[in-house]
Amino acid sequence: MENVNIIIVEDDQLIREGLSSSIDEYPGFCCIGAFSSAEEMLEKVEDLDPHIILMDIGLPGMNGIECLKQVKLILPDLLVVMITVFEDDDRVFDSIVNGADGYLLKKTPVPKIIESLNDLRRGGAPMSNQIARRVLETFRKKTPIDETYILSKREKEILDQLAKGYTYKQISDNLFISPETVRGHLKNIYQKLHVHSKMEAVSKISRLRSYLK
Repeated sequence: MENVNIIIVEDDQLIREGLSSSIDEYPGFCCIGAFSSAEEMLEKVEDLDPHIILMDIGLPGMNGIECLKQVKLILPDLLVVMITVFEDDDRVFDSIVNGADGYLLKKTPVPKIIESLNDLRRGGAPMSNQIARRVLETFRKKTPIDETYILSKREKEILDQLAKGYTYKQISDNLFISPETVRGHLKNIYQKLHVHSKMEAVSKISRLRSYLK
């Protein structure tokens, strides 16, 4: 089976080297590049052609969010997970809006990071529990009064599971429905919210009052 090739972008040398060596210890995963700056990584990412990038959000020079925008222009299908020491609501949403596929705290244990990367490859959108909780709290704060999108109870349940980073299979197991039923509900959700991806749905629902009723 093909290795999952990872790039790390982290300015803290200890964290960068620790993540790199730890990832290499897991079968099926290979760290093919570790960079201290966004600029350095962007020069080489196309040649390296990784599957996933783990990127610090608070980089010196070009920050992680700006780098996220740039790297998605170069490799649109590349999976990017933001890592940070901060549970910053605005940064979470800026990352999601600009195409981040997941968001983890740096204190997340390496086995949990590997589990999250496996979920990501299966179609999930990993978030640390703390981040997921803050996302849901921020939904309540940022919901405008004038928008009304009617979601069914089941659709709200599925969207809540989606925001927590669960895969289709996990959602179907948690809600005791088939994966095909999950996909059907997600299709309806996308149509109602006028979005085309899981992360767009999670981002947009932060502005919808009906989700909270």
